[in-house]
Amino acid sequence: MVNENISTNKNTSNGNDKKKKGLPTWAIVLIVIGCVIIIPIIIAVVLAIVGFKYVKDNDIDIKEYIEESATMKGTIGDTLSGDDVKITLTDALIYPRIEGEAFTDTPSEGKEYLVFFFNVENIDDENNFVSIHNFTGYVDDTLVASKILINNVDNVQYLSADLTPGKKTRGYVAYEVDTNWKQFDIHYKENSFDYNDSMIFTVVNEENNQNNNNNA
Repeated sequence: MVNENISTNKNTSNGNDKKKKGLPTWAIVLIVIGCVIIIPIIIAVVLAIVGFKYVKDNDIDIKEYIEESATMKGTIGDTLSGDDVKITLTDALIYPRIEGEAFTDTPSEGKEYLVFFFNVENIDDENNFVSIHNFTGYVDDTLVASKILINNVDNVQYLSADLTPGKKTRGYVAYEVDTNWKQFDIHYKENSFDYNDSMIFTVVNEENNQNNNNNA
């Protein structure tokens, strides 16, 4: 009788000590990956399909829609406002050369200087640095680099200022262009990480366009 009790107790103890097995670690990892990665991808695909159907049904030009909604456009005399700054293109003038007291800025043969004059106001509640590097120029749809001149232009310095909230500055952005240019678009980005330009100012060389019309 004693031996039977010992055997029974031993078997009972082994049954209680045996633990239930859960999901293996690799299975848990796969479930987590599925929730974090796969489900958002499925949602994104569904939204893309719905969005594409909406665009197709309404005959929307996506590129044109983005440019019109995200980019403000103007010309000489216009004031455009972004999230951080308000910019006015006060003038755009052509110079065959720019003379100073000790030096004359002279463009290459067959070229001239096209100089844009801007008034800039910081409308943000933080400091903003604005310079010629915020601008990109396109002459007749061709990218052209800005030009830093030795001299001031009509007593105006090239644009470069660290503006505290509410402060204003004036400066120029200059380009060297062919004398037969027809249209110039100067694009402004508030920072280099922006995908779209926030402002575009366009000027037209009326004299060259008129000559082309007369020769046509």
